[in-house]
Amino acid sequence: MTTYKDIKGTNIKVLSSDPPATTGQIWYNSTSETLKGYKLDVGSWSTSTDLPTGTFQLSGCGTQTAALAFGGGNPGASVTTNTYEYNGSTWTGTGALNLAIKLGAGCGTQTAGLSFGGATAGGGRTNQTEEYNGSSWAVTNGLNSPVEKNAGCGTQTAGLSIGGEMPFDARAEEYNGSTWAIGGTMTNGQKTRELGAAAGTQTAAIFFGGTPPSDGVTYTEEYNGSSWTNSGVMGTGRYALAGTGLQTAAVAFGGNGPTAYEQQTEVYDGSSWSTVGKLNIGRRNLGSAGSTAAGLGFGGEDGSPTAATEEFTSGAIAVTFATS
Repeated sequence: MTTYKDIKGTNIKVLSSDPPATTGQIWYNSTSETLKGYKLDVGSWSTSTDLPTGTFQLSGCGTQTAALAFGGGNPGASVTTNTYEYNGSTWTGTGALNLAIKLGAGCGTQTAGLSFGGATAGGGRTNQTEEYNGSSWAVTNGLNSPVEKNAGCGTQTAGLSIGGEMPFDARAEEYNGSTWAIGGTMTNGQKTRELGAAAGTQTAAIFFGGTPPSDGVTYTEEYNGSSWTNSGVMGTGRYALAGTGLQTAAVAFGGNGPTAYEQQTEVYDGSSWSTVGKLNIGRRNLGSAGSTAAGLGFGGEDGSPTAATEEFTSGAIAVTFATS
């Protein structure tokens, strides 16, 4: 489990005024003679422009103002090659994937994206990996094994594929910009972890939720580039959810849990999860992009494929700790 010491170190700074907001930072304000720190505020979702078409089981990457959505299924096609770019207000169609997929994973940025794994139109799994350059996709070396329902995080040159169904998998694969190598296997004792969500980097990742069992789990595991460690559990067990952010500051939202189309949103601070503002539209199998402070959720299903896009906003607020 990550500790405050691991994240911020052991020394508390003495400052004459409050520093720029950084979630998790602690300092002593010598002017007010108080011990202070920053924590996440409640966080909230606001609606934005819809995707061009309702799409579920899609992948995404990028930031809240420069996101990429690709693959998935919609009412007109069970599996698509569609790719859309988001500029912070609207979506625009761009170069199509070479292979139509759904239930795959992605990572990277809007101009350097990575797509890997997924289910094809014929119902089989694929190991296909494609790189996006800001306008078109190019096929590169595939995963070591065909997989679907996996999760992803990292960058185009340092990507991570986690879990999935192949038919059973609880391991990670690491991408170096050219080829994939087998990484560490998760430790929770399950033979597979599928339909979970991930955040972070190749050497500092977090994976949460998913199945089995069939009703979704609360498990959270952190990856250090070679091995996995169990951490604080989510408040609501679910699968087919989305996630974004960093290992020390992640957001989990949506999914199938106690409710088939969850609105529940939780934020992770490096050791534990807290419930924050709910999605306006509960859904599962949605795409995601962005950070803890500025996240993006799009598409998914709420009984049928939806095109709904929502932006998550959260920030750090200063709090004063009691010293006596």
